[in-house]
Amino acid sequence: MEPTQGEGPGRLTLWRTLRAPTPGELEHFSRTMRAAEATGNAAFPPVKDVGYDPAREALWVVRPWWNGESLPSMLGGLHAVGLDIPYLQALAEQLAQALDTAHAAGLVHGRLRASRVLVASGEGGARACVLDLGWEQFRRAQGQDWLKPPQVGEEYLAPESGESGPVPATADLFAYGRIVRDMLATRKDGAWTGRWEAWVEKATASEPSRRFASATEAWSALKPILRTLPDPAPPRPENYEPEPPDPLTLPSRE
Repeated sequence: MEPTQGEGPGRLTLWRTLRAPTPGELEHFSRTMRAAEATGNAAFPPVKDVGYDPAREALWVVRPWWNGESLPSMLGGLHAVGLDIPYLQALAEQLAQALDTAHAAGLVHGRLRASRVLVASGEGGARACVLDLGWEQFRRAQGQDWLKPPQVGEEYLAPESGESGPVPATADLFAYGRIVRDMLATRKDGAWTGRWEAWVEKATASEPSRRFASATEAWSALKPILRTLPDPAPPRPENYEPEPPDPLTLPSRE
Protein backbone atom coordinates (compact mmCIF):
# COMPACT_ATOMS: atom_id res chain seq x y z
CA MET A 1 0.00 0.00 0.00
CA GLU A 2 1.09 3.59 -0.65
CA PRO A 3 0.47 6.12 2.15
CA THR A 4 -1.09 9.51 1.45
CA GLN A 5 1.53 11.06 3.71
CA GLY A 6 4.49 10.09 5.88
CA GLU A 7 7.12 7.45 5.20
CA GLY A 8 7.31 5.12 2.19
CA PRO A 9 5.10 2.17 1.21
CA GLY A 10 3.93 -0.38 3.73
CA ARG A 11 2.64 -3.95 3.87
CA LEU A 12 -1.00 -4.20 4.96
CA THR A 13 -2.41 -7.29 6.70
CA LEU A 14 -6.13 -7.69 7.43
CA TRP A 15 -8.03 -10.06 9.75
CA ARG A 16 -11.79 -10.33 9.40
CA THR A 17 -13.81 -9.99 12.60
CA LEU A 18 -17.29 -10.97 13.74
CA ARG A 19 -17.73 -7.65 15.55
CA ALA A 20 -15.87 -4.41 16.14
CA PRO A 21 -13.27 -4.43 18.93
CA THR A 22 -13.71 -2.24 21.97
CA PRO A 23 -11.17 0.58 22.49
CA GLY A 24 -9.51 -1.53 25.19
CA GLU A 25 -9.27 -4.55 22.91
CA LEU A 26 -7.81 -2.44 20.12
CA GLU A 27 -5.19 -1.06 22.51
CA HIS A 28 -4.31 -4.58 23.64
CA PHE A 29 -4.07 -5.65 20.01
CA SER A 30 -1.66 -2.81 19.30
CA ARG A 31 0.58 -3.68 22.26
CA THR A 32 0.61 -7.38 21.40
CA MET A 33 1.45 -6.87 17.72
CA ARG A 34 4.27 -4.46 18.59
CA ALA A 35 5.84 -6.73 21.22
CA ALA A 36 7.98 -8.71 18.77
CA GLU A 37 9.92 -5.70 17.50
CA ALA A 38 11.01 -4.94 21.08
CA THR A 39 13.11 -8.12 21.01
CA GLY A 40 15.46 -6.45 18.54
CA ASN A 41 15.56 -9.49 16.27
CA ALA A 42 15.81 -8.45 12.62
CA ALA A 43 13.31 -11.12 11.55
CA PHE A 44 10.45 -9.25 13.25
CA PRO A 45 9.52 -6.11 11.28
CA PRO A 46 8.30 -3.05 13.19
CA VAL A 47 4.64 -2.07 13.17
CA LYS A 48 3.87 1.35 11.69
CA ASP A 49 0.19 1.46 12.65
CA VAL A 50 -2.80 -0.67 13.64
CA GLY A 51 -6.52 -0.08 13.49
CA TYR A 52 -10.00 -1.35 12.69
CA ASP A 53 -11.82 -0.84 9.39
CA PRO A 54 -15.62 -0.95 9.94
CA ALA A 55 -16.31 -1.11 6.19
CA ARG A 56 -14.22 -4.25 5.78
CA GLU A 57 -15.02 -5.50 9.30
CA ALA A 58 -11.34 -6.17 9.78
CA LEU A 59 -8.45 -5.47 12.11
CA TRP A 60 -5.40 -4.25 10.24
CA VAL A 61 -1.65 -3.84 10.72
CA VAL A 62 0.75 -1.86 8.55
CA ARG A 63 4.45 -2.65 8.52
CA PRO A 64 7.19 -1.01 6.46
CA TRP A 65 7.47 -2.49 3.01
CA TRP A 66 9.87 -5.45 2.98
CA ASN A 67 11.09 -6.37 -0.49
CA GLY A 68 10.70 -10.12 -0.32
CA GLU A 69 8.34 -12.93 -1.29
CA SER A 70 6.67 -15.63 0.74
CA LEU A 71 8.65 -18.80 1.29
CA PRO A 72 6.13 -21.00 -0.62
CA SER A 73 6.29 -18.62 -3.57
CA MET A 74 10.08 -18.72 -3.61
CA LEU A 75 10.25 -22.50 -3.24
CA GLY A 76 7.61 -22.98 -5.92
CA GLY A 77 9.77 -21.26 -8.50
CA LEU A 78 12.83 -23.46 -7.97
CA HIS A 79 14.37 -25.87 -10.44
CA ALA A 80 14.23 -29.55 -9.48
CA VAL A 81 17.76 -29.35 -8.01
CA GLY A 82 16.24 -27.56 -5.03
CA LEU A 83 17.14 -24.69 -2.76
CA ASP A 84 20.78 -23.60 -2.71
CA ILE A 85 22.41 -24.99 0.42
CA PRO A 86 23.79 -21.59 1.61
CA TYR A 87 20.27 -20.15 1.29
CA LEU A 88 18.82 -23.09 3.22
CA GLN A 89 21.41 -22.71 5.97
CA ALA A 90 20.85 -18.97 6.32
CA LEU A 91 17.05 -19.25 6.49
CA ALA A 92 17.02 -22.18 8.91
CA GLU A 93 19.47 -20.43 11.24
CA GLN A 94 17.68 -17.06 11.16
CA LEU A 95 14.31 -18.66 11.82
CA ALA A 96 15.70 -20.67 14.75
CA GLN A 97 17.27 -17.58 16.29
CA ALA A 98 14.05 -15.58 15.84
CA LEU A 99 11.89 -18.23 17.51
CA ASP A 100 14.15 -18.68 20.51
CA THR A 101 14.45 -14.89 20.91
CA ALA A 102 10.64 -14.62 20.91
CA HIS A 103 10.23 -17.49 23.36
CA ALA A 104 12.79 -15.97 25.73
CA ALA A 105 10.64 -12.82 25.74
CA GLY A 106 7.48 -14.79 26.52
CA LEU A 107 6.14 -14.58 22.96
CA VAL A 108 4.86 -17.51 20.94
CA HIS A 109 3.68 -17.41 17.33
CA GLY A 110 1.26 -20.33 17.57
CA ARG A 111 0.21 -20.13 13.91
CA LEU A 112 3.61 -20.20 12.25
CA ARG A 113 3.57 -21.60 8.73
CA ALA A 114 5.63 -21.23 5.56
CA SER A 115 3.43 -18.46 4.16
CA ARG A 116 4.18 -16.31 7.23
CA VAL A 117 7.90 -16.32 6.37
CA LEU A 118 9.11 -13.79 3.82
CA VAL A 119 12.44 -14.29 2.08
CA ALA A 120 14.75 -11.85 0.31
CA SER A 121 18.37 -11.74 -0.79
CA GLY A 122 20.76 -10.32 1.76
CA GLU A 123 23.96 -10.88 3.66
CA GLY A 124 24.79 -14.55 3.92
CA GLY A 125 22.71 -15.23 0.81
CA ALA A 126 19.24 -14.79 2.32
CA ARG A 127 17.35 -13.01 5.04
CA ALA A 128 14.04 -13.98 6.60
CA CYS A 129 11.12 -12.01 7.97
CA VAL A 130 8.44 -13.55 10.22
CA LEU A 131 4.94 -12.11 10.07
CA ASP A 132 2.09 -12.02 12.59
CA LEU A 133 3.89 -12.90 15.81
CA GLY A 134 1.45 -12.00 18.59
CA TRP A 135 -1.78 -12.40 16.63
CA GLU A 136 -2.63 -15.88 17.92
CA GLN A 137 -1.83 -14.89 21.51
CA PHE A 138 -4.15 -11.89 21.19
CA ARG A 139 -6.90 -13.98 19.58
CA ARG A 140 -6.90 -16.48 22.44
CA ALA A 141 -6.67 -13.87 25.18
CA GLN A 142 -9.08 -11.24 23.83
CA GLY A 143 -10.73 -12.36 20.61
CA GLN A 144 -11.82 -15.95 21.13
CA ASP A 145 -15.47 -15.11 20.41
CA TRP A 146 -14.97 -12.63 17.55
CA LEU A 147 -11.75 -13.65 15.75
CA LYS A 148 -11.62 -16.89 13.83
CA PRO A 149 -8.37 -18.85 13.42
CA PRO A 150 -7.14 -19.00 9.80
CA GLN A 151 -8.40 -22.06 7.94
CA VAL A 152 -5.02 -22.58 6.26
CA GLY A 153 -1.70 -24.11 7.21
CA GLU A 154 -3.16 -26.98 9.21
CA GLU A 155 -0.17 -29.19 8.39
CA TYR A 156 2.07 -26.78 10.35
CA LEU A 157 -0.16 -26.86 13.42
CA ALA A 158 1.15 -29.05 16.24
CA PRO A 159 -1.22 -31.67 17.74
CA GLU A 160 -1.15 -29.94 21.14
CA SER A 161 -2.13 -26.53 19.78
CA GLY A 162 -5.86 -26.80 20.35
CA GLU A 163 -8.17 -23.83 19.87
CA SER A 164 -8.10 -22.24 23.32
CA GLY A 165 -5.85 -21.69 26.30
CA PRO A 166 -2.24 -20.48 26.31
CA VAL A 167 -0.30 -20.91 23.09
CA PRO A 168 2.37 -23.60 23.66
CA ALA A 169 5.91 -22.74 22.56
CA THR A 170 6.30 -26.35 21.46
CA ALA A 171 3.89 -25.58 18.61
CA ASP A 172 6.48 -23.23 17.08
CA LEU A 173 9.15 -25.95 17.22
CA PHE A 174 6.81 -28.30 15.35
CA ALA A 175 6.18 -25.61 12.72
CA TYR A 176 9.92 -24.97 12.44
CA GLY A 177 10.46 -28.62 11.58
CA ARG A 178 7.74 -28.50 8.93
CA ILE A 179 9.12 -25.32 7.35
CA VAL A 180 12.66 -26.71 7.19
CA ARG A 181 11.19 -29.89 5.69
CA ASP A 182 9.63 -27.78 2.94
CA MET A 183 13.06 -26.41 2.06
CA LEU A 184 14.80 -29.79 2.18
CA ALA A 185 12.11 -31.44 0.07
CA THR A 186 12.77 -29.08 -2.85
CA ARG A 187 15.58 -31.34 -4.05
CA LYS A 188 13.62 -33.52 -6.48
CA ASP A 189 16.47 -35.52 -8.04
CA GLY A 190 16.98 -37.70 -4.96
CA ALA A 191 20.47 -36.39 -4.17
CA TRP A 192 19.49 -35.54 -0.57
CA THR A 193 17.23 -38.53 0.08
CA GLY A 194 17.98 -40.46 3.26
CA ARG A 195 20.04 -37.71 4.90
CA TRP A 196 17.47 -35.42 6.57
CA GLU A 197 14.28 -37.41 7.10
CA ALA A 198 15.20 -38.56 10.64
CA TRP A 199 15.77 -34.94 11.70
CA VAL A 200 12.33 -33.92 10.43
CA GLU A 201 10.74 -36.91 12.16
CA LYS A 202 12.18 -35.79 15.50
CA ALA A 203 11.41 -32.10 14.94
CA THR A 204 7.78 -32.86 14.12
CA ALA A 205 7.11 -35.74 16.53
CA SER A 206 3.49 -35.89 17.66
CA GLU A 207 4.53 -35.78 21.33
CA PRO A 208 6.23 -32.50 22.32
CA SER A 209 8.64 -34.30 24.68
CA ARG A 210 10.12 -36.21 21.75
CA ARG A 211 10.97 -33.04 19.80
CA PHE A 212 14.01 -30.84 20.15
CA ALA A 213 13.90 -28.74 23.32
CA SER A 214 14.43 -25.47 21.46
CA ALA A 215 14.83 -24.13 17.94
CA THR A 216 18.54 -23.59 18.65
CA GLU A 217 18.92 -27.24 19.58
CA ALA A 218 17.11 -28.24 16.39
CA TRP A 219 19.38 -25.98 14.34
CA SER A 220 22.50 -27.40 16.02
CA ALA A 221 21.38 -30.90 15.06
CA LEU A 222 20.60 -29.77 11.52
CA LYS A 223 23.95 -28.09 10.76
CA PRO A 224 26.04 -31.28 10.40
CA ILE A 225 23.32 -32.76 8.20
CA LEU A 226 23.41 -29.79 5.86
CA ARG A 227 27.19 -30.10 5.59
CA THR A 228 26.76 -33.64 4.24
CA LEU A 229 24.28 -32.71 1.54
CA PRO A 230 25.80 -33.20 -1.92
CA ASP A 231 25.30 -30.44 -4.41
CA PRO A 232 25.71 -32.01 -7.85
CA ALA A 233 25.36 -29.76 -10.87
CA PRO A 234 21.90 -29.74 -12.46
CA PRO A 235 21.49 -31.75 -15.66
CA ARG A 236 21.93 -29.81 -18.87
CA PRO A 237 18.72 -29.10 -20.78
CA GLU A 238 17.95 -31.22 -23.82
CA ASN A 239 18.56 -28.29 -26.18
CA TYR A 240 21.96 -27.49 -24.62
CA GLU A 241 24.66 -26.59 -27.12
CA PRO A 242 28.18 -25.96 -25.80
CA GLU A 243 29.72 -22.68 -26.85
CA PRO A 244 32.73 -22.97 -29.15
CA PRO A 245 36.05 -22.30 -27.42
CA ASP A 246 37.45 -18.79 -27.53
CA PRO A 247 40.54 -18.88 -29.81
CA LEU A 248 42.22 -16.29 -27.58
CA THR A 249 42.13 -18.72 -24.65
CA LEU A 250 43.44 -21.78 -26.52
CA PRO A 251 47.00 -22.86 -25.67
CA SER A 252 49.67 -21.82 -28.12
CA ARG A 253 51.08 -24.47 -30.49
CA GLU A 254 54.48 -22.73 -30.68
